[in-house]
Amino acid sequence: MKPSYPSTATPAFLGTQNPLASSMPVFLEPRFAAMTPAELLTHFRLRAVTNYFPLKPGKAKHVASAQPILNNEFTLNNETHRLGDEFNWLHNPSPDLEWLIMLHKFYYSRDLALAYDYSGDEGYADKWVALVGSWIEQVPDGFVNSQVTGRRLQQWLLAYHYFVPGRHCFKITADFLLTLLSSIQSQALFLSNNLTPEGNHRTIELSAIFTVAVLFPELSASASLLAFAQRELLDNLRHDFLADGVQNELSTDYHHTVLKNFLRVRELADLNGLALPEAFDTVIRKALEFSIYAHKPDGWLPAINDGDINSYLSLLRKAQRYYPGDALSYVVSQGAQGKPSTQRSRLFADSGYCILRSDWAERPYADGRYLFFDCSDLGFGSHGHYDLLSFEMAAYGRSLIVDPGRYTYHEHDSDGVNWRHAFKGTAAHNTIMVDGKDQMAYRCHEPVGPQPRAAVLSFESNQGFDFVHGCALSPQYEVQHQRSIFFAEAEYWIISDLLLASDAHRYEQFFHLAPEAQGQIEWLEAEQGHGIQAPDLLIAQARRAEVATSLEPGWVSPEYGVKHPAPVLSFSQQCKGSGWFQTVLYPYKNIAPALHVEGISVTSLGQSVPATQALALSILIQSETTTYHDCFFVAHQPGLTEYHFADVICQAQVLFIRRDAEGGILSVRAYAAEWLEIGGRKLLDSIGKPVCLNYAQGQLQIDAIDGSVPA
Repeated sequence: MKPSYPSTATPAFLGTQNPLASSMPVFLEPRFAAMTPAELLTHFRLRAVTNYFPLKPGKAKHVASAQPILNNEFTLNNETHRLGDEFNWLHNPSPDLEWLIMLHKFYYSRDLALAYDYSGDEGYADKWVALVGSWIEQVPDGFVNSQVTGRRLQQWLLAYHYFVPGRHCFKITADFLLTLLSSIQSQALFLSNNLTPEGNHRTIELSAIFTVAVLFPELSASASLLAFAQRELLDNLRHDFLADGVQNELSTDYHHTVLKNFLRVRELADLNGLALPEAFDTVIRKALEFSIYAHKPDGWLPAINDGDINSYLSLLRKAQRYYPGDALSYVVSQGAQGKPSTQRSRLFADSGYCILRSDWAERPYADGRYLFFDCSDLGFGSHGHYDLLSFEMAAYGRSLIVDPGRYTYHEHDSDGVNWRHAFKGTAAHNTIMVDGKDQMAYRCHEPVGPQPRAAVLSFESNQGFDFVHGCALSPQYEVQHQRSIFFAEAEYWIISDLLLASDAHRYEQFFHLAPEAQGQIEWLEAEQGHGIQAPDLLIAQARRAEVATSLEPGWVSPEYGVKHPAPVLSFSQQCKGSGWFQTVLYPYKNIAPALHVEGISVTSLGQSVPATQALALSILIQSETTTYHDCFFVAHQPGLTEYHFADVICQAQVLFIRRDAEGGILSVRAYAAEWLEIGGRKLLDSIGKPVCLNYAQGQLQIDAIDGSVPA
């Protein structure tokens, strides 16, 4: 049965004499300190609960989850340990410190509270009281670190609202309630004096202080804690997010951890009639805007840097109440409500994150093509991976090229593998490794010494294409890595990698496929080029004798402590100096087209142009109903030179031409172009004024890219 709700009369058992009644609890405001413990218990039971988040009802699944906890059996981070009846909170039965941290965060108290709500069984309350009571007896404030304290307070306060206000739970005694309240204030005061300097931990800690102060005005320190939290939260908010709205640790998962805690502050402030400054809402709106773009069409987030593969659409749904907007509604509803963002693709310039995607109006919504390009530095703190210029790609409702995730935070190698390094290192990402080295000297936690740096050199999102060009430098080697990504016809991607060096190096390019591709890969025929056909994805390069291809075993970790085998496609070459790769990524739905990729020679002033200066590809795509002859050109060197290839003469950084089976031109896309001739026909003469050119369906559109008037 459900827990009963008390009448306004004081329950008879509260009249029992309590030994604490003769002493004044100094942690309470004078009016409440003057009450007897029994009166205090009655006060907190009968107090209104409209100033806290709406409580979800318990379900049968919570009873099932809570059962092992009754026997001190805890499954944390996918690792299970059974502790003794009188276990020591300071002892870690796991080699992973994160397990002990999770034990002290008390996330499992939610299952106990909801199991009680569903069943009315006092045994769940009894267990929560026993766990909290023994923790208070054994553990000093701040054990492990401050953010653990913040998380624990959040979980205790959630459980408290299931066991105390409006409830008649016999296991919550006056003695326990006073002990609990005293500990809550003590931990909040500890946090106020021991805040983490920066990052998501500080946000969690401040959110916990704010929550304690708002929910318990009866505590003697509440007023000062509230003033402290309000002051520090706004300052922390400004430091936590970059100007483009991305959280400064540059983790997609921790971005939403921070966003969730600030949204909790916003909701509690609203429930309790507290005003927050306009600057607070301005930053949150920017953070939500990044979240809108970062979510893939299937509703999931890529696990960039440390974090799990998660969906935060439910969080965005809650945010709609305070930050309504058409774009937010559109993403939350998967295109069923609201209106899409006005920009199809987006560069977040301060972080270096770039999302290239197909039209928001794609139907089904999940079929949209999506690529997340990581042209960022490592970020603040210890959560950055050595993944500069990596990316994740999804299409037709599936993640096809993925970031493998984090798996673990510790280096225990009982199986001979340092899994922290294995998932954090450069080889675990969709980028290029030089001489078998990480982009940064490996450390389990925060980096020490010079760090690799990345920068976006150019970005263009136009009606018929997207183009982004970035570069990365590592202190581990002399090589400069430049990567450009061209999104053609909102259909497929062409990735051009240039590696500039004067000494000999080995270059390895990695593409990490989803676990669903395991055992489902076929090599392309020789005439198609180097590459593979995987489920819903073709990967191809023009065939080159100096480039070796291989399929290697890899892993993908959807959540902490869990990893699944997944294949990794590798292209590698040994060069005396500079090197390059050019790769076509063609996603498809159900039936793969025939794809053929060949290199095209490029000349300038009658001389062959080296690949480190410019590259051109011929891409033949044949499906059951259509045939496309695509041609792609990219110039790597700054400054415009006249280039010749096939029947084309151009001065441009990027050029894409699509022809039909008969050779008729269907579309032309050009970026930073000043001159263009195709088949002897001049399409553009804009010398000295680089422009974007789009031609499709008989319509020609020319747009300036430098503020000048188009020719």
